[in-house]
Amino acid sequence: MKAKFVNHGTFVIEKTYPASREQVYEAMADAEAKARWFTKPEVFEFRVGGREFSSGETPDGGLFTFDATYQEIVPLERIVYTYVMDFNGVRFSVSITTIELTDADGGTKLTFTEQGTFFDGLDAVENREHGSRELLELLGNSLAPSSEAAVADEKDEDLTPGELEFVHMQLYDFPREEVYRAWAQPELLTQWWGPNGFTSTFREFDFREGGFWRFTFHGPNGAEYPNENRFIEIEPGKRIVLEHQGAPEFRLTATFTDIAGRTRVIRQQFNDEKIFEQVKSFCPDANEQNLDRLQAVLDGQRVK
Repeated sequence: MKAKFVNHGTFVIEKTYPASREQVYEAMADAEAKARWFTKPEVFEFRVGGREFSSGETPDGGLFTFDATYQEIVPLERIVYTYVMDFNGVRFSVSITTIELTDADGGTKLTFTEQGTFFDGLDAVENREHGSRELLELLGNSLAPSSEAAVADEKDEDLTPGELEFVHMQLYDFPREEVYRAWAQPELLTQWWGPNGFTSTFREFDFREGGFWRFTFHGPNGAEYPNENRFIEIEPGKRIVLEHQGAPEFRLTATFTDIAGRTRVIRQQFNDEKIFEQVKSFCPDANEQNLDRLQAVLDGQRVK
């Protein structure tokens, strides 16, 4: 009987891609995008506790299987999974892999760390590192065809605040069409629009370019605050731009971007430096509360 034994090994691979963090993340978080550089998954449940399973035949008819479980997912930052690999029903390795994404000059740095246990000489850490490097090269190649689109997206999605501007990013685990509807349909918008403790009564909601949205905020202290907005630009499913009329004057741009089935938003631009200085102590917090309230509405009612 052949002796059984175990080898252990760890390796780290660092790659920098000329692509946004969202693009690199999507290449691992979306089944179709991942199939462009990895074996096409037969099961793909990208969530904590979810499973990914794929298989492939060797030229001589042997069957490899990859069976993974996602242990931690921090969107756009970190993915951790454990996986086993079998050949013709015989297990030859068990591994834990951590993928970290950070911003780098001109793109995204990916750090790939694998800690593996290899059984009975059927595989070795050197082979696994070589195969992983090839896969990460394929990942980079899969990003290349969309580079021009990525440049355009980065211009729209740049999260660096401009002068007199607040920028907020939040990921929602809903398709962008559903998040957009929560902005575009008044019966949904009235449920979440405003900071904590506020409710609103809509008097007019003419959702078209040039149309007006007039409503009254009812504060937690009983005070009422009339508001008037004018829609400047509407690109269905993608973008809403409005101007708040009267004090304080500002332009709000909501951009709805599909990032592996998730959606992000918004930026708020002021014209008057004095007004900006007056509101910056409370406005960012109020905006974050607003976006959290949107999350609550989406969680409680998936828009059909």
